[in-house]
Amino acid sequence: MKITKAQLKKIILQELTSAQAQAQAEKPADLTSQATSTAARKKNALERISDADQEFTSLEKGVVDQMEAYFSNLAAVPGVDLNQHRAYLQRVLKQIEKMIAKQLRDIESKTQATDNTDQEAQDV
Repeated sequence: MKITKAQLKKIILQELTSAQAQAQAEKPADLTSQATSTAARKKNALERISDADQEFTSLEKGVVDQMEAYFSNLAAVPGVDLNQHRAYLQRVLKQIEKMIAKQLRDIESKTQATDNTDQEAQDV
């Protein structure tokens, strides 16, 4: 099977975009300037949907869908460039992350306490 230069470039672009998306998933509140093809965007969306675990409730899925639809519609408005407002969007995401961070710390400390109790029970 032969691959043309154009096909190779497209495959490389999709793989780079996928790698950037994975790196961004590790730092959810860090917005970077990245271009994404429609095919890569669809692929990433399908991966996010299929990777969702049971902690992601149907109500949460509804909220996420509404937010995605809102931003997609906003970006589609002629003259609106979300990249120009990236710094503000970054601050909003940081605020959300800060509000949720305390809850995450509480969950982690409860998990660690449970793990320590389980370990002590095994030691006895």
